[in-house]
Amino acid sequence: MKGLLLKEILGIKSFLKMYLFIIAVCIIPVAVSQNGSFSSGFAIGVCTFVGIMMCFVSFNYDAVSKWDKFVLTLPFTREQIVRSKYLFSLIMIGVGMGMGLAVSAVLAAVSGTGLGPEVFFTMVFLVACGLLSISVIIPLIFKFGVEKSRIIVIVIFLVPFMTFIGLFGNGTVDDAAVEAAFSVLLWLLPLCGAAALAVSYPASVHIYRKKEV
Repeated sequence: MKGLLLKEILGIKSFLKMYLFIIAVCIIPVAVSQNGSFSSGFAIGVCTFVGIMMCFVSFNYDAVSKWDKFVLTLPFTREQIVRSKYLFSLIMIGVGMGMGLAVSAVLAAVSGTGLGPEVFFTMVFLVACGLLSISVIIPLIFKFGVEKSRIIVIVIFLVPFMTFIGLFGNGTVDDAAVEAAFSVLLWLLPLCGAAALAVSYPASVHIYRKKEV
């Protein structure tokens, strides 16, 4: 298992500089435009999103290098291979969130604003989103491959988001209702994320065991 995780980390090493550049491009303009009061939630969100995207990078790297055909000749079970993907994805989400928190703390200290209690709520929300994301992404990639799954994931996440934006933008949903919904979701989403992960992992194992490589 350690060997599989080491392979994942070495596989994304060449992409790290590019993703650090993307993070900088996203964060620096916001930090400057806020005139010293930096939105910590934005930094943590961007870094966590990049961590989630590392899941796609890992699978794409495997597809290009024909990794599946090689790894199945080694003394690893298919369940161990699946488990390594989940562990790697969780680690990347944690690293991304930690990096975002560190950036937020530094910029907040520089601006003299400090980190408020909303940072905790932001992190809880992002943990839930991360769990839900990899719970959907990983089994889809095992089933349909990277390219098809990317389109499916975009549709799955974009449609509810655009629906919410449309309702909120038209005034169909008032601010009080939105705040109440967020209060409920803040505690409900982590439970949903954990439940989704508990269902997603055995589903991915089942799919990969039947998959012809």
